[in-house]
Amino acid sequence: LIIAAQELIRPLIIAAFFAYILNPAVTLVDARTKLNRQWAVILVFLAAITVVVITAIILVPIVPNQLVELASQLESITARLEQNLATPLTIFGFQIPLDNLLGEHPLTIDFIRPDLILDFLRATTTNLVWMLVGTVTTYYLLQDWPRLRDWLLLQAPDEYEPDAGHLYYEVRDVWQRYLSGQVRLMTLIGFITGLVAAVIGLPAAWAFGFLAALFDIVPSVGPTVVTVIATAVAFFTGSTYLDMSAPWFALVVLITFSSIHVVENIWLRPKIMGDKLHLHPALILVGVLGALELAGALTALVIVPAMGSVSVIGRYLYCKILNIEPRWKVLPPQRTKQE
Repeated sequence: LIIAAQELIRPLIIAAFFAYILNPAVTLVDARTKLNRQWAVILVFLAAITVVVITAIILVPIVPNQLVELASQLESITARLEQNLATPLTIFGFQIPLDNLLGEHPLTIDFIRPDLILDFLRATTTNLVWMLVGTVTTYYLLQDWPRLRDWLLLQAPDEYEPDAGHLYYEVRDVWQRYLSGQVRLMTLIGFITGLVAAVIGLPAAWAFGFLAALFDIVPSVGPTVVTVIATAVAFFTGSTYLDMSAPWFALVVLITFSSIHVVENIWLRPKIMGDKLHLHPALILVGVLGALELAGALTALVIVPAMGSVSVIGRYLYCKILNIEPRWKVLPPQRTKQE
């Protein structure tokens, strides 16, 4: 069933993620006003859609010009690469021809092709349908989550029903602390990257700081993408004030961004996440690196809160096996008027 429905499961997971992100806002509106949850969901949902629409209205006039400029820049880079490859590389008096690297396949950038346009239109249509499904699912998950949660907890045997509630709130607290730590880490990495980029004279330094903060949500892969883009920009533009050639400046940018990436993986991420989730920093480091190696970047994205959740469940099982009363760290909140 899972294999047959995998195309449906993916958008449902995305909808659940957005519902999880918006749920604190719904809870806040519900607590601060006399509105019931249904109206709170409608207000927050409409506000989120309004933000998306306004952002799209702002970006739509800019995107075509940016795409044209990007295509022009890529064509310029391609021409310069072909020119550089036409010149033999001289090392210790020996000349190494580079033009053979291309073989019979010259560097070309072809954006306008009928098959690519048809594939783009087909993918866009499919994605719009899934966006509609995800939007409706997100709304209903937000509106009915308290009842759905209570129904799921009631499926536990009667003698374990209180424990199921405690486990739910313990695991929820783990994920909330993980999101808090991730936001803190992204902000710190973005500020450090922007500041260092500005110090060494990288063009659009604070834009790279923003990209570093945004892409940092995907461990290793996101920072690597930002590092490659920054190195390419440094290679073709040079520093705004450092007196060095563009290739040497690109090397400086590569080393600087890679150093920030290494420090984050070895020290900052384990330290921040370990403090937030009460896990040893070495366990965080090994978990993230192992997930990257064995299962990829998306698994590494959730491995830390998954480890925290397993720790909560494992501690509960340990207490039950040894007939010890579990010590809960998080108490279930008081029922609201809607619950």
